[in-house]
Amino acid sequence: MAEAFGIGAGVVGVIGVAIQITQVVVQFGLDWKDAPHDVKTFLAELQTLRATLSETNTNLLLNPDFAEAFQNRPSILLSQLGPNAPPTTDTKLMLDICKREMEDLLKELKKRGKGHRVGWERVKGAFLAKNTRESVENLHRQCQVLNGLVSIDIAVLGATTYKEVKETRRDQQEARKEQQEWHQAGTDKELLTWLTKTDYGSQQSDLLSRRQEGTGQWLLDSDEFQSWCKGDRQTLFCSGMPGAGKTIMASIVIDYLCTKYENDNRIGIAYLYCNFRRQDEQKPVNLLASLLKQFIQGLPSVPESVKSLYKYHKDKQTQPSFGEVAKELYSVVSAYSVCFIIIDALDECQVSHGGGQNVLSEIFNLQAKVGMNILATSRIIPEITKMFEGKCASLEIRASDDDVRRYLDGHMAQLPSFVLRSVELQEDVKSEIVKHVKGMYVLSMLPYCSSNELTDVQGFSWHSFIWIR
Repeated sequence: MAEAFGIGAGVVGVIGVAIQITQVVVQFGLDWKDAPHDVKTFLAELQTLRATLSETNTNLLLNPDFAEAFQNRPSILLSQLGPNAPPTTDTKLMLDICKREMEDLLKELKKRGKGHRVGWERVKGAFLAKNTRESVENLHRQCQVLNGLVSIDIAVLGATTYKEVKETRRDQQEARKEQQEWHQAGTDKELLTWLTKTDYGSQQSDLLSRRQEGTGQWLLDSDEFQSWCKGDRQTLFCSGMPGAGKTIMASIVIDYLCTKYENDNRIGIAYLYCNFRRQDEQKPVNLLASLLKQFIQGLPSVPESVKSLYKYHKDKQTQPSFGEVAKELYSVVSAYSVCFIIIDALDECQVSHGGGQNVLSEIFNLQAKVGMNILATSRIIPEITKMFEGKCASLEIRASDDDVRRYLDGHMAQLPSFVLRSVELQEDVKSEIVKHVKGMYVLSMLPYCSSNELTDVQGFSWHSFIWIR
């Protein structure tokens, strides 16, 4: 009895008989256009039932991911047709009845087609048998109900999963909060501030808030980045012209790494946003101290050697030297399995103090000793490019047309209302901007134009373009 109601004998069985009925009609050589209206209606219902059952069977019942997603969770569909469902569910009973009635229809059709010239008048009676029509219609209605219930299943699953993820994240956040509380107390907080007052976190948050969702994905998907991210002691040099979006791309990389390794305390991540306007804050020792500070913040406690260095200089009211910071950086980085360092705008810490060269040389030395991956962005400057030649992979940062379009899609609301009413005009505006930016990344645009100018997109007057590195 269980085999008679199994999925193979049910869903697949009904599908198989439906196919045979269609094939028999085709073999009779009957013209569908001449079929009686009631027969056409029945055959259309049969085809729809077949399609519905095939989709349900392939995408849900035979999909192991669907069953796994509802493991230990209620599913109306699986309770009706799943492998563990009892043989007496409404849908399984309907499948069995429908299959038997359709098999009777198939036999009757074959019988009427033997030894006679077959016409619609001869076979239509088989199609219009009351029991067959009712069983097909009832099963079809049940499948439609189930398809609706699948949507409910998925919605409930999504809500349950979201709740579980939310609770897990809350627990993780609380754990991280407890782990990092030492940063906020007494001597340790003073120590980190003593190392450097510079904090790039707010700049990172600001850059991410301006990012249009989906932009920069080409960089994360590139072979060069993936090899860098997954390799050992890898260096990736990302160059580009001013305005190409190097800083935004750096922020995207940082966010990607921080998200990916959020719960892995074996991975250290630190970054620098160089800026020629902040030369006093970005002397070589300060840049190195900033990296040291960030790596310390990923540890459960401040290493004793760093505390000793702090106490020594605090008593003398002095600051540590470049060599002392480099020594402590090596000690702290060695506590991690893998470290990532991202340096944005390396060209902007070259103006004084030998900033970029000294820091980069020390980081390269550090990389040779411990597991560390380095990513740096810069304008195309021969002196800097030469430092990376033969040492690493390179990748040009250039705003893609897709990224510019995504950004513009998110800022169309800034255009006048009469532009917003015309999809065609909006597309013309986007196409014209994409054509003219030539690889530069538009961070913000504030267009102004008259209604006459809108007749010719090339006649637009644009102002207040703000570009980023």
